[in-house]
Amino acid sequence: MKKLPIYWIAVLMIAFSSLSCKKFLDKTPLDAASSETFWATPDQAKMWVNNLYNALGGVEESIYEAFSDNAYGRAGNGANNIANGAYETIDSRVATEWNYRYIRLCLEFFQNIDRVPNLAQADKDQLSGQVRFILAYRYYKMMTFFRDIPLVTSPLPVEDADMEKSSKAKVLAYVLDQLDQAIAELPNTWAAAADNGRANKGAALALKARVLLYNDKWAEAATTAKQIMDMNIYQLHPKFNELFISSFNNKTKEVILAKQYADVANTHDIYLRYGPVQMNGQSLILPTAELEAAFEQEDGLPKDESPLYDPTHPYDHKDPRYYVTFLYHGQNLNGQVLDLAGAENKFAFTYLYYRKYIAEFKDRIRTAFVNWILFRYAEVLLTYAEAKNEASGPDASIYDALDLIRIRAGMPVVDRVKYSSQETLREFIRNERRVELAGEGLRYFDIIRWRIAEDVLNKNIQSQDIEQWVGNPKDGNGQPILKVRQVQVRVFNPARNYVWPVPQTAIDRSRLLVQHDEWK
Repeated sequence: MKKLPIYWIAVLMIAFSSLSCKKFLDKTPLDAASSETFWATPDQAKMWVNNLYNALGGVEESIYEAFSDNAYGRAGNGANNIANGAYETIDSRVATEWNYRYIRLCLEFFQNIDRVPNLAQADKDQLSGQVRFILAYRYYKMMTFFRDIPLVTSPLPVEDADMEKSSKAKVLAYVLDQLDQAIAELPNTWAAAADNGRANKGAALALKARVLLYNDKWAEAATTAKQIMDMNIYQLHPKFNELFISSFNNKTKEVILAKQYADVANTHDIYLRYGPVQMNGQSLILPTAELEAAFEQEDGLPKDESPLYDPTHPYDHKDPRYYVTFLYHGQNLNGQVLDLAGAENKFAFTYLYYRKYIAEFKDRIRTAFVNWILFRYAEVLLTYAEAKNEASGPDASIYDALDLIRIRAGMPVVDRVKYSSQETLREFIRNERRVELAGEGLRYFDIIRWRIAEDVLNKNIQSQDIEQWVGNPKDGNGQPILKVRQVQVRVFNPARNYVWPVPQTAIDRSRLLVQHDEWK
């Protein structure tokens, strides 16, 4: 499905030009979105489903890094408001995530699909499975942010559009039901290269495993992750760094589902978000010293325990994933040496940039087309390890799953003695998840579900402390230029910030929708 994003744009412009794209709970005619003539051929039904893939996350999910203790969001998209607890019910980022547009379009598919003549049952099942996956994905995102939300299961006429919230438990049950149906309807794989990026059975299982994990359904999450492992379709890519370059967009068995981007200019802006200013990025999202410190030395020990760590050579002997994840002063990126002297003007506030997803670029703006990975096999292994440990404590299968990730990275296997209890293994798994998935937009949801955000976000963000580093650029007096600096003051209020507020705009349009108690 390499060319589908461009195709979708054409579809949207041509086939949907007469259709309304109003959100649920808008007080405008909601039954005006269906065309009497659109559902006339199987190709039109497929066009509708192709458009729905715009509902899946892409590189814009990188902003979630800056909501967490992984990164500092320098500017734009409300990242600072979320991270420092300053967001309110009128915040634009909150309003952005409250979005029923594609939920409605998914439901309209089911309202109309039986009208399509000459549609083979196998094709109908495959289309339906994809739509159920996308519908579940949109509800999963909304309930993860907002907890209790209106659960809409069919397109509503205007007189019924004003709805109360449903409990998260009810929404969760609906999501899991849609995923179970999708799992039954979707193929294990798609045969044609043009179908790269379509949801398949593995993607539906991966989303189900994540949803179960995020909702503390430990035994079910472990079982679902094990189903994926037992499919014998997916495996870890041999080289960690190759996962995040365009050459392997659709050529690795580790990626279960990725948002597809075409190899043309103006595709997406991950380079502006993660790329150094020196190389024509905008450095909008910068890794924190806390994330940097989560990476072990190559002996498998934290730097405060490892004899390999030397503050005068702080970048030596690290977990090999470190060099895939970060850019720092003096590194050579495609012929350019990164110089952070004058860090203020280069927005290098933490003295780190993300390297993941931008490793192949140089002097380019908005020309990235590396796919954004939504689900990969390493996450499945981590889900299995965490869920199995929480359900029943350490066992050999957990260590084996973690060892696959560690060995692929070039790290020692898990120390079975040091991490022999459920509690110690829990902390190891959480750190391994943070390191493996750094820069991929998942950390915020982890610290929220683990209820540790009040600990990790209630602090000042500082730069790295690299003043002893022999490579630190010096001023005329021989003093280090890159000194410890204060970056951001963060506040997390556990009384309300574990759930996002219902946007004020949604409440203003409704008679029945009420604000969460935490935000009244």
